Amino acid sequence: MADLLTSSFPAGVAAQPRLTDAALAEIFDTYYEALYRFAFVHLRDRESAEDIAALVFQRLLDAVEAGRPPTENLRAWLYQVARRLIIDHSRRQKHRNHAPLPEALAAPVDLEALVDHELRLEQVYAALDHLNDRQREVILLRFMQGLDVEEVAAVLEISTGAVKTLQHRALTRLRRMLT
Repeated sequence: MADLLTSSFPAGVAAQPRLTDAALAEIFDTYYEALYRFAFVHLRDRESAEDIAALVFQRLLDAVEAGRPPTENLRAWLYQVARRLIIDHSRRQKHRNHAPLPEALAAPVDLEALVDHELRLEQVYAALDHLNDRQREVILLRFMQGLDVEEVAAVLEISTGAVKTLQHRALTRLRRMLT
């Protein structure tokens, strides 16, 4: 993160760390798609996932402008923000009773393959829904987003041992449900 933040200030003005346009573009290019997928898996809605991913970067800019940029692990910080935004969004959506159509239905190529894929995907979603919140988050962050144990621990604000335990229990439960 240190190479992405620079101190740029006029003479006589206190130093304020700021994000250069090039640094922001690099961060966006590196993390946007992964954050979008993370939000989409949780929310199963394209537009909401896009909004969440964009809000993460807005929060990054806000933090930098407020003089509180992430100082440790940028990736973990971004996922932590995304996770909190997803939780807030889910709480607001609880009372709405609508389910988005699957993305693939817009232009089906092979209807049988699409149906098989959707059925399997629904089985996985159903199995993930039977995990507790922490187990589900660990599985999504570790295997769908590719974060390492230490990053997952930072995102969830728990110890690495707790991440490993949650992962083991979740995988055991998923194996039982999907076989």
